[in-house]
Amino acid sequence: MTSSLVHLHHHAGLAELVLNAPERSNALDLDLARQLRDATAELGRIPGLRTVLLRAEGKNFCVGGDLRSFAAQGERLGDYVAAVAETAHEALEHLSALTVPVVSAVQGAVAGAGVGLAFCADVVVVARSTRIRLAYTAVGLSPDMGSSWILPRLLGPRRALELALTNRVLGAEEAVAWGMASHVVDDADLSAHARDIVSALAEAPAEALAVTKRLFRHPEGAAASLRDQLSRESELISSLASSGHARSAIQGFVRR
Repeated sequence: MTSSLVHLHHHAGLAELVLNAPERSNALDLDLARQLRDATAELGRIPGLRTVLLRAEGKNFCVGGDLRSFAAQGERLGDYVAAVAETAHEALEHLSALTVPVVSAVQGAVAGAGVGLAFCADVVVVARSTRIRLAYTAVGLSPDMGSSWILPRLLGPRRALELALTNRVLGAEEAVAWGMASHVVDDADLSAHARDIVSALAEAPAEALAVTKRLFRHPEGAAASLRDQLSRESELISSLASSGHARSAIQGFVRR
């Protein structure tokens, strides 16, 4: 799938989802939100999908909502922001529902809705140029795109709320130190490093990755007691061990 604002390419189980509005720093208006929703829905229909790379063209990953389009709405601003948010939220739900690993490659300014989009991924690679700012309250708004759900789980509620209330800027190194991102690399190496991770994940046993992601990501995992989670782990690992793939992989490891 190729459109003017969002590109989706896939080959041999590897998909790339690309924000393609670099002239406006990939800011979200209703058109981009709709194309992102449609592209993320298509991801779930790709046969044999193994991994997804989420990235953006230009110097900045995504600066959040397109404030120019917001300003043009006048009295219709509330309805327009609701439409953008609800449509973008569908895209986030599509990404979060994927059973395959999602890797994001992030550079430059990441603000507003761009924060939720970038950090909903399973593995996040940030370039040294990355600067993260929630920025909602600076324009009289409150968080959307899942940031009020994602960030407390990554950072803890106190740090997450501090970022939301103060709009302080978080750099790449600090994002890794705080647990928001997985790796920091030079800007010139961002795409190659992220693609290396995607390729390595594509070579791993798909069912084992899916079950592992489910254990860490599924809402029941967050709410379950330790005993419940241990029971779930036992059930899933024994199911995988019963598969021919696991037996072959274990035997191969022992032989090596």
